Formats: sequence, C-alpha cells, structure tokens
Amino acid sequence: MPASRLLERVRRFCLALPDTEESSRLGGEPHFYVGGKIFAGCGEEGGVWCVGMKVGLDLQAILITRPGFRIAKYVGKHGWITVEDSALQSEGELERLLQISHDLIAGKAGKAGKAKAKAPTAKAKPVRARTKPAAARPAGRRRG
Repeated sequence: MPASRLLERVRRFCLALPDTEESSRLGGEPHFYVGGKIFAGCGEEGGVWCVGMKVGLDLQAILITRPGFRIAKYVGKHGWITVEDSALQSEGELERLLQISHDLIAGKAGKAGKAKAKAPTAKAKPVRARTKPAAARPAGRRRG
C-alpha cells in the first residue's frame, strides 16, 4: 500500500514539536522520538494505516471503548494505544493525542537525563544511633 495520508499528517505535526526526530530503525516503519525515546509510530497493520502513541492508562481505558482504538501490542500495559486512521474524529484529535504522548515521553526523558547528569558531590557519613548509658535508663519493675 502506498504511503498514507495519515503518515504525512503525523510526520508534519510530530516534527513541528520541540526536540523531535524521525527514524525508521525499528523494522522500517517511521517512529518519532523525543530525548531519544519513542513517543509515536505510524504504519500499516493488516492493510489499515494506524498510529501508535502513549496516552497513559486512564485515558487509554476511555479511548479503547471506541471502535478503531485498541491497546497497543507489547507496550499497552504502559498506557500506549493504536488508532486506526478512520477512527480519528478530526485532525485536532490526532494532534491532541500526539501532543499528550510527546509531553509524557519528554517529561520522562528529561527526568532521566537530569538524574544521570547529577553527580554525587560527597558521600554522607553514616550516623550512629546513640543509646543512653545503662545507668541513665529508668529502672523497670521487678517481677516477683
């Protein structure tokens, strides 16, 4: 099947987002990355053009009740969906879903990058627990 109009629309919107790049290194289908992590992919499944993206588990649960929306293979447990081109209600819906995915992944990529960049400045010395001397402890009642 020739390149889809869906792919053109996804590509146009995704590449307009900050720090986004496109690559086909995963099996030849185009994927869109932010901070080195995939946030969307577009391709053909069973002769139907689809787009995959992360929307989070809560939104995923709502969207998959609609025809043409389903839990994505392999990564669905992490809040990813696959959407058939014909299931999208409008261009705006496609853009909102892609923006959500970009933001979710960019946030994670940013946190991971900051954690790696942060070098430990000095190791903290272990603190010993202080115990009261035996004489200072209150005397307990003797059992008789």
